[in-house]
Amino acid sequence: MLVFAFVSTGFISAAYHRERARLGDEHFEDGQQLAAKGDFGAATEEYRKALLFTPDSKEFRLSLATALVRAGKLDEAESHVEQLLQEDPTNGRINLLLARIAEQQHHTNLAIDSYQRAVYEYWPPDELSKRRDARWELIHLLETENGKRRNDLIGELLQLYGNLPPASEQRMRVGQELLRNGADAEAAGVFHDVLKGAPQDPTAHRGLAVIAFRAGDYIQARHEYQRALRTAPNDQDSEKGLQLTNEIIDIAPELPNISATERLRRSTNLLNRVRTDIENCAGSIAADSPLQQRLDEIDQTLKAKQTGTEDQAAKVQTMAENLWHDRASLCSSGPVIDPALEAVLPRLNHE
Repeated sequence: MLVFAFVSTGFISAAYHRERARLGDEHFEDGQQLAAKGDFGAATEEYRKALLFTPDSKEFRLSLATALVRAGKLDEAESHVEQLLQEDPTNGRINLLLARIAEQQHHTNLAIDSYQRAVYEYWPPDELSKRRDARWELIHLLETENGKRRNDLIGELLQLYGNLPPASEQRMRVGQELLRNGADAEAAGVFHDVLKGAPQDPTAHRGLAVIAFRAGDYIQARHEYQRALRTAPNDQDSEKGLQLTNEIIDIAPELPNISATERLRRSTNLLNRVRTDIENCAGSIAADSPLQQRLDEIDQTLKAKQTGTEDQAAKVQTMAENLWHDRASLCSSGPVIDPALEAVLPRLNHE
């Protein structure tokens, strides 16, 4: 009789636990469906019910914390996450959730630290794509620091790139992020890698054009913009970039491998362009003003017989540089509306 009672009690207990587990799973599934629809408030209620029946489930608690974050209930979410971290401190998913909470609470340093733990801690093999997503979140947060943590940002981008599959479309995204954050050498490496597998990729060619343009290699920039446009003829960014690059080449007298005659032509174009900018920003110019006298001197120089000598080219270039140097006093700091001049003159003055 005692044995029968013991067996019966065990059977009833097992049935009771199975029923609780069933009810927990049922509420959890309802929560998952609600969360998928974006109804996180209702989802949290279902997750809470699931935990009542299965209080030791890490998955249920993590889902509840995730829904709480999405519902904006950060304090409650944080308490669940801290409990989970005590049990499993190296879990990438849990650290990611803590990072999101800290970010929404505007605790940026804590968020960055938590994102880094999320990225470098454990993820199941079938969730490695979520690790990459977490790293992107970290990258975007580092970008909001306005250059204060640029080295960290570049490092994370390079780590991400190194772990991407060879055919991943995210490689180009990494290259563009590197370019946007001024890591031109690293971005160039990415674009060249992309072009090995896709030699006509217009985005990669446009990226290389921007890098060459920044370095003052306008001839190479023009070639890359042209390559981009051959594949994507309607790419407005490449069209604008090519147009500006051609304008710069036409007024850049110190580009290498040009004749004295061509240097004089470009110096003349440069001087005329500076003059036009000065006249536009200075407004009405009195006939007897020092500015008008300088402009008359320029006219006389340009009307003189052009022999194509280096000395004449240098004289015209110097007049353009001097006029540009005095622009602020002549124009009362009026804004420059000619990007080609902004590209060429500072580089000449620097050199």
